[in-house]
This record gives sequence, structure tokens and C-alpha cells, in this order.
Amino acid sequence: MKKMNIKKLFFICTIVVTSMQLHASELTKYLSNLHTFQAGFTQSVFSSNNKAKQISKGLIVVKSPDKFYLEYNEPYNLIYVADGKKLWSYDEDLEQVVVKEQGNILINTPAMLLGNPKDLTESYTIEKVGVTEGWLWFELTPKKENTNFESVSLAFKDNELKAMEMRDNFGQTTRLEFNKVIKNPTLSKSRFVFVPPKGVDVIGQ
Repeated sequence: MKKMNIKKLFFICTIVVTSMQLHASELTKYLSNLHTFQAGFTQSVFSSNNKAKQISKGLIVVKSPDKFYLEYNEPYNLIYVADGKKLWSYDEDLEQVVVKEQGNILINTPAMLLGNPKDLTESYTIEKVGVTEGWLWFELTPKKENTNFESVSLAFKDNELKAMEMRDNFGQTTRLEFNKVIKNPTLSKSRFVFVPPKGVDVIGQ
């Protein structure tokens, strides 16, 4: 009887592991050959009781493996630029720029999921959630415990990334819905070069 249980357990584990590998392979297929990415987005932030707290709009541009440009233009103006060496943030209303060494700040964060799709299986446990309102969802749970979020989900339709949803350790959910998606656009080198505007305070330089 015990041998039968062990065999069944082994069989179930084999199915689970194989299923996880298929999910990872399927997601990697969606993101394969993604060297650059550009899209507009609408960002919604929800509290733990699923109540919308804030809605904003902007532009995101990513270049593998470690560069990105993130601009909020509604309802406020903020710019974040990671140039591979430094991470810049510019608050236009405060006329203030904060700069930090990029280092490992962005490693294993949702910000660089699109920049390093080949490393997904090393950093995340991947589960295919299913189709909701025509979008195919994958949930990624970080394998390391010292992250600032519990999970991140990606939604696709017709091989196009439609949304990214991040749930932090406080139960708050941030959802980005993408529009005008361009996969592998040709990007100018200047896109990831940030020069502080004249007259603003620069902190950390």
C-alpha cells in the first residue's frame, strides 16, 4: 500500500513539474526575441480591498538587458531612466532629480521582466492562470523572499502583451494596461541618456 502511495505521489509530482516547465516555456515563447519594447500605459493602483486609489498614464520603453525609460504624464510629470549604470528620477513639479548607482537595484524586479525574459525561470515560479475576458494570464511568483512584491502577472492576447499586474507585500495591486505596443522598435541611444534640466536640484550626484 505504501509503495502504491509513493508511486502515485511520484507520478503527481512529475505531472506538476512537467506542467510548470510547459508554462515557463510557453511564456518564454511569448517574450522570445524581445530586445526592445515600447508602449503607452494606463496605471491603476488598488488597495487591499480592491478599491482604486490612483490612475495615471505614461510611456514605457525597455531595452535588454538593463535599460528602461518610464514617463508619467498624467496627472503628474515624472521621469525614470535606467541607463545601465545609474538610475535617474526626475520630478518636474518639485524641480528635483535623484540619482543612484543602478547596481543590482532592478534585478529580480517587475521593472526588468521585459528586459530579461530568458532569466524568468531562474527568478520566478510560473503558473498559467487561464483566460479572463479574452486575455491569457500567467502568474509569476519570485523564488527569493527578499522582494517587495508577492507576485506579478502578465496578460497576452494574439501574442501581444496587454497588461502587467503587480501585488506587493501589503496587499496593494498595481496594474498597467498597455496600448500602442511596439515590439523591437529601433531606439535612439539618447532615449536612455538623462541630462538634468538647468536649475533643478540634483540629489546623489
